[in-house]
Amino acid sequence: MLLFRCSERLQPEGATDMAVRKRGSYWWYDFRCNIHKTRHRASLREARTKAQAEQAQANKRLECFGAAYGSAQRQTPKLSEFIDKTYMTWAKTNKKSWRDDELICNVIKAHFKGKRLADISPMDVERFKKLRHDTPTRHEEARSPATVNRELTILSRVLALAVDAGHIGENPCRRVRRFKEDNARVRFLADDEETRLMKQIGGRDLLRSVVIFALNTGLRRGEIFGLRWTEVDWSRNFIHVINTKTGKSRIIPLNDATRAVLRQQQERSQSEFVFVSPRTGARLRNLRNGFGKACEDAKVFNFHFHDLRHTFASRLADVGVDAFTIAELMGHSTLEMTKRYTHATDERKRKAVAALGQKRKAGKVVTIWSQKQKRQAG
Repeated sequence: MLLFRCSERLQPEGATDMAVRKRGSYWWYDFRCNIHKTRHRASLREARTKAQAEQAQANKRLECFGAAYGSAQRQTPKLSEFIDKTYMTWAKTNKKSWRDDELICNVIKAHFKGKRLADISPMDVERFKKLRHDTPTRHEEARSPATVNRELTILSRVLALAVDAGHIGENPCRRVRRFKEDNARVRFLADDEETRLMKQIGGRDLLRSVVIFALNTGLRRGEIFGLRWTEVDWSRNFIHVINTKTGKSRIIPLNDATRAVLRQQQERSQSEFVFVSPRTGARLRNLRNGFGKACEDAKVFNFHFHDLRHTFASRLADVGVDAFTIAELMGHSTLEMTKRYTHATDERKRKAVAALGQKRKAGKVVTIWSQKQKRQAG
């Protein structure tokens, strides 16, 4: 038996509040229809579980939106069309990283192909999630949970925009759990790996310059590519990075290596940007496959461009730089984000001391006596 009542309450366009709760012995659902501007509340006496209540709510929502759209609901835009015409237009206006979104959207469009927005279910999203996780990268490496989660985030934003536009009633991504991420991963470049990598890079001057700059500044890829000459202060020997991921500018002092790179780029670049494409003279957008191929040939495995940033922080910790200074140079909002580098350094110190202990066990052990012990022994 289903008892429900609807009460008209005007809501802002796109409002779709919803909830399933248990009151006493019965489950209730409660949601607002952004088409009719009505609120739907119902007591479900036959529902024994939360899942049954959610299904009843979904059926009612379908009835609500279906009545409003009729056949048009079944003819919602294709996902690929909606991405190209609506989402990317929004992303280019609101996001600095819209080019990254575009790359991820290409993956999403290839997977869902001609599927319409209204036909995408939570199970479809689950299949996408599993397939992406199980498919290795182009370098035959396992795809990380963090990468798949970023793709799911973009897909969810696309579908949330479709909800706001009235094409669908609910975002199917809301029912899909993200992978648990290993945020403790810190991969840094060992000295011997750096030697092999630089040898493989060889005479590719631009790639060499970018890698050296990343190792000595800790800048993110986008921050390096977006660096302008106006942000370089030669007299005070630092760069003032403005175009950052967090939106907060930061100052990075220059050392001999970074000054040499900047001088070299100054001779080549006629652009406002420090790093430019040698082919077009325009702002550098990517390194194509150069960095990944160089790592592969140098046998530097499971290493990404962003790990050059990790290497910068780890090397600062190795030489005794305090966590607060590292956090400022890295642009971290909290010290918690910086602690993983100091923890990694502590682990290397423990291994070094342990190795020393093993070496002493294998050789002659010298006992150091105090003056009191000497008198007692004598």
